Amino acid sequence: MEGITLFCKSYRNDLTRTKELTESVRRFNNDSLPFYISVPENDLGLFRNHIGTGDIEWLRDQDIIGSNRNISHDAYGSLPGRLSQQIVKADFWRVNPLPSYLCIDSDSIFIRAFRRSDFMASGTIPYTLMHEGKSFHEFCLRNGLEKDMEQFEIMKSKFRDIFNRQGPSYNFGPLPATWHRSVWQDLEKNYLIPREMTIVDAITFLPSEAFWYGEALVKYRSIDIVPREPFFKAYLFLEEYEHDRRIGVTHSILSKLYCGIVYQSNWHPKRLELTKNYAYHFKKTFKKFLTGFCL
Repeated sequence: MEGITLFCKSYRNDLTRTKELTESVRRFNNDSLPFYISVPENDLGLFRNHIGTGDIEWLRDQDIIGSNRNISHDAYGSLPGRLSQQIVKADFWRVNPLPSYLCIDSDSIFIRAFRRSDFMASGTIPYTLMHEGKSFHEFCLRNGLEKDMEQFEIMKSKFRDIFNRQGPSYNFGPLPATWHRSVWQDLEKNYLIPREMTIVDAITFLPSEAFWYGEALVKYRSIDIVPREPFFKAYLFLEEYEHDRRIGVTHSILSKLYCGIVYQSNWHPKRLELTKNYAYHFKKTFKKFLTGFCL
């Protein structure tokens, strides 16, 4: 079976951003790739009413979690949102009708026409988002954030230790990223089940679905690895966005290199228009970014 779907996990606080993402998909999805959106059951009616139903495959988070018989619903339900949403993303493969999916967050938008070939190395093998993250290191060094960079590297070294891997420190994010079901299956079969663990245990122990996927792929070689730099320009931090705005980096320029843009939800430009508290948003965004990895 060939092909790839688009998948977004969202919830009511991200309704507006999800609508903006959906509008960009509708505008630029030249190959009509199927677009799945999953939200909590109580949010489904709200999303369907505001975004529409004709071209969206709607799912409840419970549909995805319920497809994994090894997950305790009580254990999943007790998790904070920053962890539970990672589990939904990691387990979407169980209900995905195609082997591959582009996992995309709701704080993203497409800025140019895209096709299946942007994300697939062949009919059956997706590209792997896999790089050394030097631009992030550069950002930290330029902004006096060496300690924060060290924390991020510690997280990555923990993943290498889990899989007994030597060699370069890879970054498998930020989202959007392309994932293949065979990698998640091998992670479950070769690592989780022998240790009597589930994906809930894994994410709770070391929270980063992208790194569980990436390091499992490097370890088990479930599919051919065809590495790519990020598909989207990710403005994870306010200062990056402000720098590019000052020097005249536009959507037109970025579209030559990227399919889209990620505007970190803590300081999304529209939110900044309301608060104007740039320093606050910068500190909060960086704290949120690292908290996901370094508990």
